[in-house]
Amino acid sequence: MSWSEEVSLILVNFLQDPEIIRYLVNIAKPIHFKFLSDEAKLFHESLRVSRLDRWNKTKELCKQRKFNQMNNLVPITTTLPFDNGMWNNSCKLLESIRYLRYGFLRRKFPIRDNYAKDIELELPLKIKCVNLISEDSIDGSEFRGYFGIKSIREALDDLEIYEECDMFEEETPYEELPYLLIEIWCDGVCPGGYSKRRYTIRDSTELYIQEVMN
Repeated sequence: MSWSEEVSLILVNFLQDPEIIRYLVNIAKPIHFKFLSDEAKLFHESLRVSRLDRWNKTKELCKQRKFNQMNNLVPITTTLPFDNGMWNNSCKLLESIRYLRYGFLRRKFPIRDNYAKDIELELPLKIKCVNLISEDSIDGSEFRGYFGIKSIREALDDLEIYEECDMFEEETPYEELPYLLIEIWCDGVCPGGYSKRRYTIRDSTELYIQEVMN
């Protein structure tokens, strides 16, 4: 039950007028939302670490010669309470988000007989691709095939350059932008890239890079 519903049920015992209750709830909702936002902001700010605190902790560990406990990878200017592991995960996550850029991950989709167009990959499959691109495993290796991480990153870098140039020049056609063409196997069957099916997170899919279009 939502906050609005709970408040409405309480008020109906006293006012017994739905219109007045609706009016009061509409006034109270933004006030309640602002209260929760301010409360959450204060809580998260209390978790942050100042630059001085991080310096002092580093100096103390240095004096005690506990170098193994020093988070040497975390910049001293970082206010988030990260250790080395958290910092590494954060950097990898931010890097991975770049691969979700519109137009970078595509698949074949039939338009008419004997003709298919490369269209945007469904979001659940995009997420799966992003995890496999940098995954150090057999699945990750099979997904990349003979395409290296370097060639994948170069294609993404080129896409970003194209889009930056498009802000000042004539826009590059969607079909001419760099991207990864993904081959989809579903339930152990590859439809040759000409399936009209719209895939969801529930589908049993295997993904492979078919081509780096750059």
